[in-house]
Amino acid sequence: MKLFGFALLAGLLALSPAHAAGWESVHKYVQPTGKCAGQEVLASWYQTGRITANGETFDANGNTAAARSWPLGSVLTVTNPDNGRSITVRVNDRGPWGIAWRKGARLDLARGAARRLGMSASQYICVGSATVGSRGARRAQSTDNMMP
Repeated sequence: MKLFGFALLAGLLALSPAHAAGWESVHKYVQPTGKCAGQEVLASWYQTGRITANGETFDANGNTAAARSWPLGSVLTVTNPDNGRSITVRVNDRGPWGIAWRKGARLDLARGAARRLGMSASQYICVGSATVGSRGARRAQSTDNMMP
């Protein structure tokens, strides 16, 4: 029965072109749009975790993100260039890791943030303004974007 469940899941993932071969072929299906006034970065999303890097309990439905290129506490305005939806997320964790990082993902959104942007899989998104507050603070002060 477990084998059937795994086969069903694999079949459903194969229906989405971006998931057809996973991270190994992400750039075959996911390309920068060129529609961003600011930076355009490859973003993924995640829904599991317990404690974030700044000590908060992970909220899969929150407007938070994991990043290694921005300091903890950064508040980013992100926009989906495909549909124009824009939200503000707060960096409270570190990531992406592993193959996602090696393939170019630089922002890992909580599932709720990705849904509000209209993301169904990994894609390029626009990162507009970035502000930095104290570690994990919700209020932020202006600063330059910390992306290398």
